[in-house]
Amino acid sequence: MLALYRFASRWPLGLLHALGAALGWLSWAASPTYRRRITEHARGAGYRFDEVRASVAHAGRMALETPRLWFGAPVPVEWRGAEHLDQAYAARRGIVFMTAHLGCFEIVPQAASARHHAEYGPVTVLYRPARQAALAEVVAMARRREGLGRHPPRWPACAR
Repeated sequence: MLALYRFASRWPLGLLHALGAALGWLSWAASPTYRRRITEHARGAGYRFDEVRASVAHAGRMALETPRLWFGAPVPVEWRGAEHLDQAYAARRGIVFMTAHLGCFEIVPQAASARHHAEYGPVTVLYRPARQAALAEVVAMARRREGLGRHPPRWPACAR
């Protein structure tokens, strides 16, 4: 699985997004469980499926951009309010980033690390390891970028 992720990380992001959109719709067509979940989640949030149908393609895009984010060259980041981050680091205060679950949460620690790790040390990423051994290995490798520390929590078995 690691070799597949490394291979996909070399592809242009636009191509990964196009293939991912197709994969999202293929998953939608092939999985009644996936269709039901999307529909139920939309309804629970007060939307009709036609109002959230783009999320099917976006989920596929997100899945296929992950290898690029984990193993590809760092993506360009535009900081807004970076002076607050700089001030917190300079004051040696701890910083907790609250990010979206997928996509963004991979970019923020990489960008913060690239900006500050040489002077202030690595960014520590907290996460729960994947249940599948092959995927857990991929995630662990992805979190070994320069300037990133990784820390899977030692949660009790019941939390997994």
